Amino acid sequence: MLAGFAEAIVLAFVAQVAAAMVENEPNVAADLGPLALDLTIGAALTFAFFFALVRLLLQAFVSYLPARISSDVQARLRHDTFAAYSRASWPVQADEPDGHLQELMTSQVTQATQAVLHLAMVLSAGAMFLTLTTSAFVLSVPVAFVVLMSASAMFALLRPLNRRGRFAARDLSQADMDHAAGVSEAVRLAEESHVFGTLDAQREQVGSLIEKARAAFFRFVLTGRLAATSYQSLAIVLIVAGLTGLHAANVENFASLGAVVLILVRAGTYGQHLQGGYHGLNQMLPYLDRLDGAIERYTSAAERDGHQSLPHIDQIRFDSVGFAYHHGRPALRGVTFEITGGETIGVIGPSGAGKSTLVQLLLRLREPCTGNFVVNGSPADSFLRSDWQRRVAYVSQDPRVLHGTVSDNIRYFRDLDDSAVERAARMAHIHDDIMTMARGYDTVIGQRADAISGGQRQRICLARALAGRPDLLILDEPTSALDMASEAAVQASLAELHGQVTLVIIAHRMSTLSTCDRVLVLADGLIEAFAPTAELADTNEFFRHATALSRRTA
Repeated sequence: MLAGFAEAIVLAFVAQVAAAMVENEPNVAADLGPLALDLTIGAALTFAFFFALVRLLLQAFVSYLPARISSDVQARLRHDTFAAYSRASWPVQADEPDGHLQELMTSQVTQATQAVLHLAMVLSAGAMFLTLTTSAFVLSVPVAFVVLMSASAMFALLRPLNRRGRFAARDLSQADMDHAAGVSEAVRLAEESHVFGTLDAQREQVGSLIEKARAAFFRFVLTGRLAATSYQSLAIVLIVAGLTGLHAANVENFASLGAVVLILVRAGTYGQHLQGGYHGLNQMLPYLDRLDGAIERYTSAAERDGHQSLPHIDQIRFDSVGFAYHHGRPALRGVTFEITGGETIGVIGPSGAGKSTLVQLLLRLREPCTGNFVVNGSPADSFLRSDWQRRVAYVSQDPRVLHGTVSDNIRYFRDLDDSAVERAARMAHIHDDIMTMARGYDTVIGQRADAISGGQRQRICLARALAGRPDLLILDEPTSALDMASEAAVQASLAELHGQVTLVIIAHRMSTLSTCDRVLVLADGLIEAFAPTAELADTNEFFRHATALSRRTA
């Protein structure tokens, strides 16, 4: 507002000086509202120059604030979105479409941040428009009244266009999300697409998403441009209306007339900025709504924490545990078993038997729908999750590594010293392989890097699991995709861990069960048997069949 008043004063001085120069007068003598001027042209120009500098400084501050606020808002939106996602339960995270979070935190946040800039434009342009109009009131009440009425009429006329702009932005937001998901899926399945020769079909699928986004972007830009150009045309009408008002008011003072015309022109410019900012703000609101909805969804699904400490795990028990991903289709039914600390337990069964579900329940990634999961005689969910995460470790069937050094991958964001990293690598029988790498533990590896083989990746992830000295280690098919040398190294690690750590091994290869004290056989979500391998060889048909098949394929 101060910048607006400074600009109005500059415009008034400029108009008065111009009038004096046209009349070949040495002095500026005029009444500008409450101000009575009687200055030389040089003095008037000095005042105009001074207020122009004041306006420049104020506008610099007005430019700084939106930049600072928008950058802070962008960072905060990204922090809040990822923090809410990271605290959400595993079921919510697992249901996220490919590329959804990445799109939220990139283009959706970027567009939402634009709302701050548009809001700043609305506030600053609105303040300038208000102050210039107020200045026009000082000079001519009828003209100022015409300006306000005309501006109000323009906003009313353009409101339907603003509404269409918001709908277009909502469609573009969804199209961008769909496009990001499609591209992410294409990248994830790039190898399969090359192998199966489906690249053309994949290009067609992604191309349709691109076209959908193109059409939405066209409508988004078109409504924005129409709003701007429509206001420009209407602003000309406003100026003509203002001059008409001056004529009707019988304004005869040329200098005052010039000042009011200049103020009208500038007010029209800021009115255009105000309309553009308002339209842009409306277009950005769907992005803010989408982010707000995502953060609320993540926050409402935050993991519940327990209250008890967990210094160690001595006993694990399932009492009639059941779980279903969808109502009426149970993945586990009435599962009851007990594991003593230090035991090595194998879990086998046909595909769809419930093995992966059992793993997720043991890891507390999901909670039982029925029954009880008990640890050391207390409900598992009564323990602090931070303690649980220190006491339990996991190696998945598809081991994933970070793009970083070998040490970074074993340490995995935990406060572990180099000796702990090396100790874990030796336990996983990967230390010697690491020492043959170009830079040893400082060698940079990645999920698709050529630096390591699949067997090395599996053992690095095993070292990661062992680095925190867990009480319970769960391995999901640890040798199913390994060569003979890597399998032998993993088997040696499991044999050395026997009795020191409670091991639960999901196995497809029967050779993996050689170190197991007992084996749990799952079928159709039920426990079919739970006994030592020698007993299962006599009593369980699935175990006998799997053993025989394993021998034929060895």
